[in-house]
Amino acid sequence: MGCYLEDYRARVATGLQGLPGAMPKAGRLRQLEEKLENAMKQIEDLKRKNSVLEDQLRGAVARGDTVQRQQDAECLVLCDSIIRNVEAEHMRVQRFPGIRTEQLQRVIENRDLGAPDTVVIHVGTNDLRRTGNLDNVMGDVYALVKKAKTKFPQAPLILSGVFRRRDVSWRLIGALNDRYDWVTRSLGVTFVDPNSWIEDWDFGRDGLHINSSGARKLGQLYSRVCDFGGRVQNRNE
Repeated sequence: MGCYLEDYRARVATGLQGLPGAMPKAGRLRQLEEKLENAMKQIEDLKRKNSVLEDQLRGAVARGDTVQRQQDAECLVLCDSIIRNVEAEHMRVQRFPGIRTEQLQRVIENRDLGAPDTVVIHVGTNDLRRTGNLDNVMGDVYALVKKAKTKFPQAPLILSGVFRRRDVSWRLIGALNDRYDWVTRSLGVTFVDPNSWIEDWDFGRDGLHINSSGARKLGQLYSRVCDFGGRVQNRNE
């Protein structure tokens, strides 16, 4: 009985193959299967391409954030009146004519100075005019830098050395800047000596204040230490 049934099924299948329309249906089925397979391949290919595009998009967003942060970055310069007309992109200069180191410390403590990305401090010229005791000046500068680190905990600090001047000997200027350098090394901040950038002809007729040429050079120096125009190596590294 089983053999007879199998033989019957075989003859029915053979007969169906000869019927009109049987082969076209089978052909269409194969075509649909091929189309489905091709569609699946295309879907996988699109997934891979989308994954690559997503990675590129994330990279572009990250780069854009970095550029935006750089564009929004601000360098705050706190200084006495010796620094005149120093300007640069992303730089905010606040001058305090006649200010001494201990007075600038109180300014930093009590005034709202925002949240700059980098802080440059230039002070000490007026201290030299009042006292010849360099160790006292160094102590005041040490306290000033500590206060600035507390005020701006996220901002790198740069201490700018005292300019040479006609009424003070080079030896005294160099000795004070050596003490500034020691302060920065002790507190982990950066020291820059502007005298290595400023020439004699970059001062005005009074021999104290820098002229337009000196202001331009000092602006370039401060831009570099603030990482806005190329990096000046930290002498404490």
